[in-house]
Amino acid sequence: MRIHKLLVPMMFLLAVSSASAQKPAPPDPAPLGKVNFPAYLSKKLPNGLTVYALEHHEQPVVSIRMLIAAGAVNDPPDLPGIASMTADLLTEGTKKRTATEIAEAIDQVGASLGASADMESTTITASALTDSLDLGFELMNDVLLNPEFAEEELKRLKEQAMSNLTADMDNPDFIADAVFDRVVYGSHPYGHLAGGTLESIPRVNREDLVKFHQTYYSPAISALAIVGDLTAEEAFKLAEKWFGDWKSKTVPKASPPESKPGARRIVVVDKPDAVQTEIRIGQTTVARKDPDYFNVLVTSYILGGSAQGRLNQTLRQEKGLTYGAYATIKPRKGPGVFYSITDTRTEKTGEALQAVVAELQKLRANAVPETELKDARNYIIGSFPLSIEVPNDLATRLTTIFLYELGDAYLTTFRDKIAAVSAADVLRVSKEKLTTDGATIVLVGNASQFAKSIESLGKVEVISIRDLDLSSLTLRR
Repeated sequence: MRIHKLLVPMMFLLAVSSASAQKPAPPDPAPLGKVNFPAYLSKKLPNGLTVYALEHHEQPVVSIRMLIAAGAVNDPPDLPGIASMTADLLTEGTKKRTATEIAEAIDQVGASLGASADMESTTITASALTDSLDLGFELMNDVLLNPEFAEEELKRLKEQAMSNLTADMDNPDFIADAVFDRVVYGSHPYGHLAGGTLESIPRVNREDLVKFHQTYYSPAISALAIVGDLTAEEAFKLAEKWFGDWKSKTVPKASPPESKPGARRIVVVDKPDAVQTEIRIGQTTVARKDPDYFNVLVTSYILGGSAQGRLNQTLRQEKGLTYGAYATIKPRKGPGVFYSITDTRTEKTGEALQAVVAELQKLRANAVPETELKDARNYIIGSFPLSIEVPNDLATRLTTIFLYELGDAYLTTFRDKIAAVSAADVLRVSKEKLTTDGATIVLVGNASQFAKSIESLGKVEVISIRDLDLSSLTLRR
C-alpha cells in the first residue's frame, strides 16, 4: 500500500511549539508514564490457525480480524492485481448470499465487514455488538470460505479499477511512488502495483481469482485476532466453532528480494503540464524483524517523521521550498524501504533535491544531538498509547506481530527498545543504511525546466509520461 505524502504527517501526533527570544525556556517535560499493551492469550488450532484473544470491556463491541499472510507479493508475475481483486470480491457474494444479502445482514445489526489485500497480506475484518457476535463470525466464515467471484461482480470491479488507475496515471504523486518502488525493487513483486496495471487488469478472469484463493487462503499462514467484550475462553470457542474446520494446506512461499546497494540512479518522468515536481529519494533498508529496525525507525523520525523533522525544518521553514518534507519507512518481511518525500515548484527542483541529499549526508557525518534524539524517541513512545486505544487497533497490532514474526514480547518491550536507541546507533545505521551514493532518486515534473539543475548528482534518465510503462523493468513502452 503506497503512502501519500499528505498522509505521512497524519501518522504521527504533530506538536508545534513557539517561543520568542525574550521568553524563558520551558521546563523539561515530565517523564512519559508507563503504558503497557493489554494482556492477551494466544493458541494454535489443530488446523494451524493462530488465534489471539484480548479482553476489552469498555464497550459492548468485539473486533474480529483475520490476517492471511499472502498478498500482492504472491501475484503471478504476469498478472499483478490478483491478490487485491480476490480480496475485494470476497464480500461481493458467496455461494450462500448475494452481495446485497451480505450488506443487508450487516446493516440490520449495525455491524461491519470488509476485506482488502496489501503487498504481503490479505485481511478480513468484522465488528459487531456483543449480542450479534455469532452473525459477525458467520459472515466472516462465509466470505472467507465460500466466495462466489461472480462474473458480473468481477466485470464491475475491473471497470472500476481501470477507471481509478487511469486517473492515478495522471497524478504525479502516484506516479512518483510507483516508479520509485519499481526502480528500488526491480523485477521483484515488491516493485509492482498491488492493484494491477492497465495491461494486467483486463486480462484477469474468474479462474485466476479462484486459483489464488485455493492456493493461498490457508489457516497455516493465518492469524485471527478477537478483541472486545468477551472472555478469552469465549473467544477461543468461537474461533474453533467457525474456523476449526477450515482445511489446511501447504502454501508456496514468496522469496524476498536481495538488498544490495548499487550505484545512484536518477529517473525523471517528464510531465510537461506539471507546475511542481514530486521528489522521492531513498533505498532499501532492514526487514521489519531485524533488530536494527528500531534504530532505523528513530533515524527516520529525526530526518522527517514529523513537522519538526530536519527535512521539514530545512525545506519548508528555512528555505520555503515546499509545504512539507518527510521521511518514512515502508516495512516489509524482506528488505523495506527508507525514503524521503517532498514536492516543490518546478524552478526550485534542483535546490530542493540538493537540500534533501545534504540532510541525508549530515546524518551520516555527525552524531545527532542528545536533545534532538530524546525528542524523537519521546515522540514515538508518546504516540504508542494512541495506537492501542480501541479494539480494532489492538487487533491490528496482534496480527502485525504474526505477519512479521515479531514474537509475543514485542508489544511489551516496544517502548523500552525505542528508549534504548542511542546517538551512536543512529550514526551507525545512517552510515550503513542511508548511503546517498546508492540511493534511488525519482522526480516527476516538467523535465525541460529542471533537468540541467540536477545533472551534478549523476546521470539523469528522462522518460516521457507518454512512454511510461510500470509493467516494464525499463519503465518504457
